[in-house]
Amino acid sequence: LVGVSTGGPRSLEEVLPFFPEDFPLPVLVAQHMPASFTAPFAGRLNAMCPLEVLEADRPMPVERGKVYIGKGGSDMVLARRGTTLTVLPRPESPEQLWHPSVELLARTALEHVKPHNLVGVMLTGMGYDGADGFAEIKRRGGRTIAESEETAVVFGMPKELIERSGATLTLPLHKVASQVKTWASRS
Repeated sequence: LVGVSTGGPRSLEEVLPFFPEDFPLPVLVAQHMPASFTAPFAGRLNAMCPLEVLEADRPMPVERGKVYIGKGGSDMVLARRGTTLTVLPRPESPEQLWHPSVELLARTALEHVKPHNLVGVMLTGMGYDGADGFAEIKRRGGRTIAESEETAVVFGMPKELIERSGATLTLPLHKVASQVKTWASRS
């Protein structure tokens, strides 16, 4: 799970292309962005990445080795349809300040995936979206990364995760993909 806001497009372009074609996990990205921007952004990332990058604009089964970008103007949540883990766009929750909501993504992931199978990556952004949910992932046995202040365009979201004792590791942006790959290979 990746949570990101201000400065996120550049940050994602420095992380996602380094996941290899045989990456064994799905990647779900909640990037705070308006509705008209996420489809072109997913298309640009798809051209840069070995993994297929899709805008989660409709219910989709979650598959390993694919990147799902939350559709702007909605929230991205995980659900089970029968035995299939599915990513769904849903109308913006009025309880959340930012959309797609990192917090809702984290909370619904915890409902449907064993915490020790989750990796949360909090990248640059202002505010605190996702800090509680990612801290809960860590408390329940999952792993989390907070981008370090030295590389974050805006240190708000990673700082909030760190302050909640929710970061397993704090890393500069250029070390994030390598650490996620290491953890994924041990899953």
